[in-house]
Amino acid sequence: MGHSIRTTLCISLLLAALAACGKKAPAGSSTAETPNDGVSSVPPVAERATDLSAVDLPIAGAVKEVKAKVLEKEADDKTKGLIRIKALETNGPVDVSENTRWEVWKPGADPEEQKPEITSWASNEQAVAPGTWDIRLHYEDGPICKADGWVRNVVIEAGKLWKAEAVLAAPMQYVRVFATLDGKDVADNAHVDVFKAGADQEEIRPLASFWSTQKQALAAGTYDLRFAYDKNNVKAKGALKGFAVGGDHGVQKKTIALVK
Repeated sequence: MGHSIRTTLCISLLLAALAACGKKAPAGSSTAETPNDGVSSVPPVAERATDLSAVDLPIAGAVKEVKAKVLEKEADDKTKGLIRIKALETNGPVDVSENTRWEVWKPGADPEEQKPEITSWASNEQAVAPGTWDIRLHYEDGPICKADGWVRNVVIEAGKLWKAEAVLAAPMQYVRVFATLDGKDVADNAHVDVFKAGADQEEIRPLASFWSTQKQALAAGTYDLRFAYDKNNVKAKGALKGFAVGGDHGVQKKTIALVK
């Protein structure tokens, strides 16, 4: 008899536990799990070559510093010399070679009317005909983050490598913007337009547009952001005025609440 009662009690408790596990939270009780506002993932300071020296060459534009040395090294075509340039950005400095290319120009060439002799990505080693050249560095990460600069009168000799580090001014951050509506995460359907701070949004096209789930590169500065949400006949909007973007090449995260 006692055994039967204990068995019945255990079964009742088990059924009650299973029922509790199966209950759903009341609709609308969940909140959006968005990251804290702030900057993260700032890249480490780039390792600098210790065997390079400052060069007495004219520089212009975004190029702020150049160090270099000449080494004995033959190209596959022994009649040519070699160029290798590592691109750094002033904040840190950080390595931006993967987003920078260099171009070889005849001295005095007009970039609006002529084309470069050679183009290569930074850090790639490229054979170049001997002579005196102007080198243009172009940094680009998306439609807004761009910078151009020059190193002029670079002498290239056959059988030698001109190895250099160039420091550019190209401050920027990657921006990730999250959107909520009625306390729920709606970033996958929120569209963002980026304007210069104070721009007339009725008259001027946005500098960039993206979905808020994306990571967008923005040059350092102050912007106005416009948000639009449209899903399942539910529409909402939002605005973020005076959004400040820094220059450390990190990832800035920001959450905004939309309104219907």
